[in-house]
Amino acid sequence: MGTLLKIHELTKIFPGQVALDDVDLEIQTGSTHALVGQNGSGKSTLIKVLCGFHQPTGKSSASYYPQSIKDTPSLDEAIELHLGDGKAAANAGIRFVHQDLGLVDSFSAIENISMGVGYTKRFAGSIDWKADRKRAEEGLASLGFPDIDVNIPVGLLAPSQKTAVAIARALHDWDKGASLLVLDEPTASLPGADVERLFTAVRRLQDKGVAILYVSHHLDEVFEIADTATVLRDGKRIATLPINELDHDKMIELMIGQTLVKRQQVAKDFDRSTNGLQIQGLAGGTLAGIDLHVEPGEIVGVAGIMGSGREMMVPLITGQTPSDQGSVAVDGTQIQNYSPKSALNAGMAFLSADRYSQGVIAIQSVRNNLTLSDVRRHWNSFKLDHKAEKVEADEWIEKLDVKTPTSETPIGSLSGGNQQKVLFGRSLRLEPSVLVLDEPTRGIDVGAKEEIHQLVDQASRDNAAVLVASTDTDELVRLSHRVVVMVNGQISEELTGDHMTVENIEKAQLQSQEQKMKAEAHGNA
Repeated sequence: MGTLLKIHELTKIFPGQVALDDVDLEIQTGSTHALVGQNGSGKSTLIKVLCGFHQPTGKSSASYYPQSIKDTPSLDEAIELHLGDGKAAANAGIRFVHQDLGLVDSFSAIENISMGVGYTKRFAGSIDWKADRKRAEEGLASLGFPDIDVNIPVGLLAPSQKTAVAIARALHDWDKGASLLVLDEPTASLPGADVERLFTAVRRLQDKGVAILYVSHHLDEVFEIADTATVLRDGKRIATLPINELDHDKMIELMIGQTLVKRQQVAKDFDRSTNGLQIQGLAGGTLAGIDLHVEPGEIVGVAGIMGSGREMMVPLITGQTPSDQGSVAVDGTQIQNYSPKSALNAGMAFLSADRYSQGVIAIQSVRNNLTLSDVRRHWNSFKLDHKAEKVEADEWIEKLDVKTPTSETPIGSLSGGNQQKVLFGRSLRLEPSVLVLDEPTRGIDVGAKEEIHQLVDQASRDNAAVLVASTDTDELVRLSHRVVVMVNGQISEELTGDHMTVENIEKAQLQSQEQKMKAEAHGNA
């Protein structure tokens, strides 16, 4: 493999923050190069400079070696690449698929691809929809997705199918010079089966000679798909190493600058009481009726594959989704069906799985996002006391170690891990009796994840009853005093003590899924 792209001394300075500090990066042709680091390490900034969204600072430079995907040699002489210029990146054969995919959910795959690469026109100037449909179908089939209905809105597609549409759009006319595909957190919202399908598509691209710059927080994925990894920390390049010279612990140490101490809850007995979170006969959606009691100071994890009922538990408990039957109580106080306000008034606080649509208000300040849960405490003489509000916000920022220039910084400019800390502060300032968490560390790096876990530990020590629903089985083992496994809308198994292991949780989920498939096959026989 030869050199495809060289970036030299890339620096980007924002007011009060050095996002990138003299970063060098070299990518080889046909390779999969992983870019890893904690939230705020500079990964997203590097991608945004490369695609032209941000301008570099100082004497940053880059060069590329023109490639052909076909069987012709590349040029030996490097050509200068103007960083911060999106058109220059496109001319160099660099294509991007960003984390949010940039798709219009109400448009079909045909329309999304055509909108990005241009509509095919007939002689008279009208759109040749037949040609555009063929282009979309061929592009998706080449990635291993011939089953996608290109005529329906992409909002109805599975997550992996939507990602495939974005990749197909990015790689339009790849054989005319595309040489590097940048994938920014492509699996952030994908279930396990869809991740493997995406990896199959990535390997197809590698076989065709396309290099991949793969940005991800999921280290297991990095070890499976990458040839080389570059680690960033605090805006600096710490190391670039072949993947076979790294292991999981070494990667984490490079990312956070220290060895991560593995923790697990100490087993303990909880007295039966009428306090904490009480759930009786709760049903709705894929949840078929469950009973569960989480005692004060206890952390209960909820495991289950998609469709098991696990994904419906938090919305039903917190009143975000109406239940069909059953009851939820906090310290003996019944919560009204389909009423988040009733849940909050009873002493419950909760975090939704989707941080962006149901958590942060991106354009508002850190202060506003943090105090949003209860602004009445700063209400004084018919107006909001912003000075007192700022004092409290600054106290929480220091307490939670939120990395932000000021409390007035728009929260959307913070890393995912720091956004999640602010959302935890929003909940913890309510001093809840019950804390309900749905995928509390989704999309954040390993260092920030441990900081979030310690906040959950502290909530438990403060005698809150904590319920954690997560697809991350390592996280459930790390946090929980016991784990319940959901299958077919019901609790099928409860694991505690030495039996509460990653292997046993996953085994319970898979065995239960196998039983479900056998039952369905028997019913169809």
